[in-house]
Parts: sequence; C-alpha cells; structure tokens
Amino acid sequence: MTQQGKAWALAGACVLAMAASIAAQAADEFPNHPIRVIVPYAPGGGSDISIRVIQNRVQDLIRQSLIVDNRAGGGTMIGTRAVAAAAPDGYTIGIMDPAFLSNPLMTDAKYDATKDFVPVSLISVTPMIFGVPVSVPTKTLKEYVDYMKANPDKFNYGSPGAGSAGHLAVEQFRNTFGLKGIHVPYKGSGPAMAAIAGGEISGLMSGSALVPLVQDGRLRGLAITGTRRLAGLPGVPTFAELGYPQVNVQTFASVVAPAGTPKPVLQKLQAAFSGAVQTPDIKTALEQRGALPVGSNAEELAAFFKENTASLAKVVQESNIKVE
Repeated sequence: MTQQGKAWALAGACVLAMAASIAAQAADEFPNHPIRVIVPYAPGGGSDISIRVIQNRVQDLIRQSLIVDNRAGGGTMIGTRAVAAAAPDGYTIGIMDPAFLSNPLMTDAKYDATKDFVPVSLISVTPMIFGVPVSVPTKTLKEYVDYMKANPDKFNYGSPGAGSAGHLAVEQFRNTFGLKGIHVPYKGSGPAMAAIAGGEISGLMSGSALVPLVQDGRLRGLAITGTRRLAGLPGVPTFAELGYPQVNVQTFASVVAPAGTPKPVLQKLQAAFSGAVQTPDIKTALEQRGALPVGSNAEELAAFFKENTASLAKVVQESNIKVE
C-alpha cells in the first residue's frame, strides 16, 4: 500500500472510530429529551389504553416524558409507516397490535414487520370479546347466531379498521358460524365502540376497550377468545367453553422501534417498559381492563411475533381477507 493509501485508510478508520464514539455517547445520554410514542389508532382503543395505563410508570423509570401521538387511518398503516420512517435513535417508538403483523399478509403495506423494525417489549395480551348492543333480542351466543341466520339483513359487524385484529377475529367468527353480513371498518377502537354503543352495528370483536361497556350494561358480552374467562367479566364464557375453540384470535400491545436503533438504547427502553408492566399496581390496572400483563424482553417478543404471524396468516388465507 502506498503512503497515500495508508493515509486514507487511517483517516477512514478515524472517522469510523469517531462515529462509533459519538453513537456510544448518544446511547449513554439517552434519553435527554421527550420520546414520541406513535399509536396507529384513534384515542380510546386498546393500544391507546395500554400505553396510557403504563405511561407514568415508564416515565419514572426512564426519567423522561413520553408523548403519545395518535396516528389513525389506513388500517393502522399510516402510523406504522411513520415509525418505520423515523430516525433510529430511540426517540420515536410505536405501540403495535396484530395489524402490525397481518397488514403485510393482506396488502402492499409498504413496510416489512421484520426488516423495518426491532422488537422492544410485549406489554400485554388481551382476549377478544364479542359484544352486541342490548337492543339485539338475544342473550346467549347460540341465540344470537340463530337470530342472525334468520335475519341476515341485520348482521352488520364492525371493526377498528380493515385488517385489524378485530377484523380478523370477527371474520373468523362469521366463517365459523356461517353468517353473512356487511363489514363496517372504523378508524380505531374508539369510533367502533361509539358505533356499537349507539346501535349502528350489530356485532363487534374487540379487546379491553369493550370491558367497561359490558360491565356497565351498555353492551352484552356473549363470548371471549382465549382459554380462560376474564376477571372483570366472570359471567362471559370463552368460545372454547361453548365448543368453538377455533375462534381464537387475541390482540396484544407491543413496543417496537425503527430498525437500526442502537442496542444500548433498545435495552434502556425494554428495561423501562418491562419494569413498568411488572409493577404490581400496573399489573392490576391492566388486568382490570381485560389485559394479561407480560412485560417481555426483545427476544421473547421476536419469538411471539413469529408465532403470531403464522397464526394470523392462516386466518387471512382461510377467510380470504384482502385490504385495498
């Protein structure tokens, strides 16, 4: 190598070393300003509720403010893409549910759930509740199915958005019982809750956001997914109890960051989120809202994503779900 070549090589090595030093310093100082948390739903939905339940405790642990940024629309893809496009510095993260995994299975989502993001922590898993307006003259799942088969024009079912967990769950429900109806997608769980509470739709599959509406009698809960009844809704049986274990889609709330986020930053985020979820009062608060607290590490969330992607792909294929 010539003297000039050696000089260039040395200069390059110095630049790389300097860049690594700057990155390490930035990771050490993280976080030194507020962290934006993008929720790809309107306020009031399950994902939004989950982050707000743990927000204060995470802020205490990470010693910085979290700013919740609701980016609804596009079947959650608007908010999800915003996370993918953000600088990979830990100052923009996202709260994702099953739509994060299922959208690329149904449409050109313009993101790759594996390549464009890195997992941080699984906050909670929540069974899906099938809720109906009290104006529908049925009190059990069997009565409801029989009624809707006899009155197919009255079965219009909602979801928090096309391709959402609620959409997949209600399509799985509809196919299991051979029902025909019209799907009405909303921009998040909040608007969907308002629609069913107001009697605009006759059925809705949703997670924790439905619990208080069933508890106070504004809706009737007919069944839930999962293997056990919810502590907050002890009178609502599981689909498995009723002989339909194949109705099994559940939702979840997870934390992800843009691909390329430094590992030390990810470790700080994971410690804060998992630590918050493991706090007894936060666990109780999540359970009261129908969620099962988890607080995983990144590796556990990656394995969870892989397993759920395979499960959701089966539902999408069997129900022939496509999102424009």
